[in-house]
Amino acid sequence: MTRRTDAPKAVKPGVRTVIKWVIFSLLMVIGFTTSTAGNGGSTGLFLFPLAIAVSVYESEIPACIYGSCAGLLLDVSLGKLPGFTALWLCLCCAGLSALFSNLLRKNIVNYLITFSLTGAIYLGADYYFYYKIWAYEGYELIFKKLLWPSALKTLAWAIPAYIIIYIVERLSGVFRKLTLEQQDENIERI
Repeated sequence: MTRRTDAPKAVKPGVRTVIKWVIFSLLMVIGFTTSTAGNGGSTGLFLFPLAIAVSVYESEIPACIYGSCAGLLLDVSLGKLPGFTALWLCLCCAGLSALFSNLLRKNIVNYLITFSLTGAIYLGADYYFYYKIWAYEGYELIFKKLLWPSALKTLAWAIPAYIIIYIVERLSGVFRKLTLEQQDENIERI
């Protein structure tokens, strides 16, 4: 008696990676459309926490490229000179990716701390270089009425962005690996 082996085969790792990046790209397009939607007031910038969340799980080069693309789309959606946010997210995503792969654990608490720090520095730089340095009339009101509410809405997007990226990473078959070094007998302990 022979057995039939018509069982479905598992998806190859290369195909999983392609599907994962297609989902990341679709999320970037959705983030771009949500940042351009609205009445011209403060909007939550979904691309900013999304790029930081991707950098938690990806290596430095893909995180850098994703961050720069997200930054360019943010610059376009905000009507700013393209490049400022792109450069900031490119550098931050590469640095955070290296930080998470070598030093920090990949969890939501560390993500929120690093996101808050990078977001606060970006908010300060954005306010200074786009508004305060030029001494526009009422530049203090821009911070209170436009930038601060936008920052709070972006912070509200941080947890859903992390959860979405975490689910996509888990479904793509990427698992956390914990490596422990063995004790060396040649080292004298005091």
